[in-house]
Amino acid sequence: MNMVMNNDGAGGLYRANSLARPVTWNKPLRDRELDGTVDLLFTNPPFGSKIVVDDPSILEQYELAHVWDYDENEDRYRMREPWQLQTSQPPEILFVERCVQFLKPGTGRMAIVLPDGILGAPGLGYVREWILEQTRVLGSIDLHPDTFQPGNSTQTSVLILERKRFNEIELERAAGRKKDYEVFMALANHIGHDKRGNTTFVRDEDGNEIIVSKEERVRDVHQGTPVFRMVEVKEKVKDDNTQQIAEAFREWLAAL
Repeated sequence: MNMVMNNDGAGGLYRANSLARPVTWNKPLRDRELDGTVDLLFTNPPFGSKIVVDDPSILEQYELAHVWDYDENEDRYRMREPWQLQTSQPPEILFVERCVQFLKPGTGRMAIVLPDGILGAPGLGYVREWILEQTRVLGSIDLHPDTFQPGNSTQTSVLILERKRFNEIELERAAGRKKDYEVFMALANHIGHDKRGNTTFVRDEDGNEIIVSKEERVRDVHQGTPVFRMVEVKEKVKDDNTQQIAEAFREWLAAL
């Protein structure tokens, strides 16, 4: 809708069930042939126990929709053979696999908002193992509990992944181990608002809101001619460290 209101409601916009088989998508989207071609992907997919996916025709596309067993001898999860579908699966788990499918092997990167259960729940170890096998985890940013308040209180994180090349996956399987690498980690403990959605500001040690000065360009009209000038304005500092985290991640990534 934002693009429609800004005079670009047609270019590159598609509506489809992205978890369904691509053959069911409309022709313009099918023609894009997204699998293995996407360079950058950003998503905050819907998730929750109330919207589980239980259609077998959708589930059978995904490895993560099958039953996995833990092999104690090898300390790893394996997809059960013969393959067995789960009766249902939360959409956020399927979205992880679908998004990885879209990425270009070796270079494609994604940032996805996920409930913390995927990153820590004991029963979802197979999902984490699949992620570590198929991708390189570039970053994990733990979001503040109030990030999506007042609408949603689910504890979430942003996971930044880069899809591995197929030969890299096979080499690690043959070696029986995955390569070690550094992972960027951060805690977004200040997100600029409270659980009621009210803006929060940085305060000094005495509890007073900090005021800063900055220059701002303003437009005046002098004798019918627009005139621009710089004026000094004072404003409160929003208590939000997410931009600092983004800048730190860019510096970290550039130094690799």
